[in-house]
Amino acid sequence: MSSPQSPSTDIRPLLAGEAVTVAATVHATEAQTESLQPIVSQWQPQLAPRFSAYDATNTDGLICSGYYGAVFDGRHVYACPIRSHRERASVHGHVLRCDTQGDFHDPSTWEAYDAGGTDKLNTVCYYGAAFDGRHVIFAPRDDSNGYHSRILRYDTQGPFKEADAWSAFDADLPHSAQGTAYDGQHVYFCPGYESVPGQPMTETILSGKVMRMDTSTDFKDAASYSVFDTTALGPEAVCFDGGAFDGRFVYFVPLLHGVVVRYDTQGSFEDAASWDSFDARTVGIGMNVGAVFDGRWLYFCAYGHASMVRYDTRKAFADRSSWEQYDAAYTDGIDTGGFDGGFFDGRYITFCPWTRSPPPGEPGYHCNYLRYDTTQPFHHVGAWSAYDASSTDGLESLGYNAGAFDGRSFYAAPLYAGDGKDFHGRMMRVDTLGENGAFSLRFCDYGHNGGLCAAVPGPSFLVNTASGVRSVATHQPLPSGVHHLVGVYDGASLQLWVNGRLLAQRAAQGHLLTPNLPVTFGQFDGGGARFGGQIEDVVVAPEAWTPTQIQRAFDQLRR
Repeated sequence: MSSPQSPSTDIRPLLAGEAVTVAATVHATEAQTESLQPIVSQWQPQLAPRFSAYDATNTDGLICSGYYGAVFDGRHVYACPIRSHRERASVHGHVLRCDTQGDFHDPSTWEAYDAGGTDKLNTVCYYGAAFDGRHVIFAPRDDSNGYHSRILRYDTQGPFKEADAWSAFDADLPHSAQGTAYDGQHVYFCPGYESVPGQPMTETILSGKVMRMDTSTDFKDAASYSVFDTTALGPEAVCFDGGAFDGRFVYFVPLLHGVVVRYDTQGSFEDAASWDSFDARTVGIGMNVGAVFDGRWLYFCAYGHASMVRYDTRKAFADRSSWEQYDAAYTDGIDTGGFDGGFFDGRYITFCPWTRSPPPGEPGYHCNYLRYDTTQPFHHVGAWSAYDASSTDGLESLGYNAGAFDGRSFYAAPLYAGDGKDFHGRMMRVDTLGENGAFSLRFCDYGHNGGLCAAVPGPSFLVNTASGVRSVATHQPLPSGVHHLVGVYDGASLQLWVNGRLLAQRAAQGHLLTPNLPVTFGQFDGGGARFGGQIEDVVVAPEAWTPTQIQRAFDQLRR
C-alpha cells in the first residue's frame, strides 16, 4: 500500500479474471468538478506509451477520412467528420465510431453513419464535440459555401445507425465553431471565423461570438441558445480553437492572436463583468489548438511551433508570474514542434502531432508525440520526452487532429498525411497503461481530455482487463462534503454506487488484470493526479458486493 494518507483499510489480493469491489468514504474539501481525482487505485501510467494504428478509411461502405477531433461516451469514441479531401467541397457527415471494448484491429469494432441530411438540414463538417452524459453534440463549422450553425446531436440510448437517434438544429449564427467546452449544463462553442451570407467564404473575418447551448432545455428551442461577443474585451479577443473547463472557469484557446479569454460560470453569461482576458504573448505563447488540464495547470497545445505555455489556475489570471513557458523544440532529437490537442493520463501530458514548420523541402505533417511528466519541474529537460510513431503497424501514420481518451488509451483523429489531395482515415491509438493497472475508483474524472472534446464525467470507476479498460461514470459531479463510493465489477457489468444509490451501470466483460503494484490512496503509483480531501474506510475485495452489502456499508457510515 502506498499513499500520502493512511486511511483505515481492508485490502485483499485480487484474483486474475475474477470480480472486484472497491469502496471508500471521502471527505471532499472542494468539488473541483473537472479534474482527475483518484480515490483508491492500483494504477501506474507506463514509462513509455505503446502505439497502434488502424485504417478505417473504408468502413460500412462510406469513405471515412478527414476528422477534426473526437469524443468519448464511456464506451465508444466518435470521430468528428470534416472533409475527405483538401478541397472544401468535399465536406461530409460520415461519423466514425470505435468500440473501445472491441479488438482495435478488427473491422467489426468500427462503424460509420452518414449523418448528412439529418432533420432535412445540411449537416456536414464538424469541429470537435461534447458529451453531456447522454448525447454527443457536434460543433458545426462550414458547408463549403459558408460557415454554419447546424448543430448535430446523437442520442447514445438509440441505435447508432438509426436516423431517429439523430437530430439537428440550426441556431442561425453563420460562423465556425472550433471545439467545445462543457460546464455540466451548458455547451460552449468556441468561435473561429464569420461568413457573410451570399458572399464567398474566407478566413478574413474573425469571430468572437461564443454560442452557449443549455443541455437541460429543449434542443430545438431557440431560447436554449445565447451568444456573448468577446470583442467586448478587445479587438484581438477573437478566433479560438478549443476550450477548457477547470471546474469554475471556461477558457477559450487563442488560435491566432495569443489573447486567452475566460468566463466565470458563477456569473451571468451576458454580463461582460463575468469575462476577462490575458494577452499571453507577453509570456511566449504562439498559435494553439486545444488545451489540457492536469487539475492545477492548463497546458496550451502549440500549433506549428514548440513554445509550450501553461497557466496555474490557482493564481491570478492576469499576473505574468502565473504563467510558464518552455521551448520543447527537438526533444530527444526529434522535431517536436506543432500539435493539435493533447491528453492527460494521470501523470503525463501528451501533445498530439499535427504539422510543424519544416526546413525547406521537407514535409510539415508529422507523428512526433511530445510528452511532459507533471511530477517534474516544467523547465527541467528530463521532464520531457518524444516519440516518433510515423510508421505504426506498417501504416503511414502522420497528421492527427486532437482525439479522445478512454482512461487508458488516446484515440487520435486522422486527418492528413501531406501526400496528395486525399485526407486519410488511419486512426491511431496511444496506450498509456498497458498491463500496469487493475482498478481506479475516482471522485471525479477528466472529460475535456483530447483538445477539442468536452464532458464532465463526475465520479467514475475503471477496471483494466486483458482486452482494454472498462469504465463507468455518473456524469453527476459531487459537491464537497462526505460521500461513500463503491465500484463493482462482476465480469459482466460495472456498477458505481454513491451514498447507497446505484448511479451508473454498464455492461462490461474482460479478464481482470492483477499487476504487482501497490494500492494507492488519493493518487496513482508514481504520482501525478491527486485527490485533495480525506479518505477513510477503504475496502478492496476480490468479489462483487451485492446491493445489500453496499447498503449495509453506507448505513454504517451514517451511524
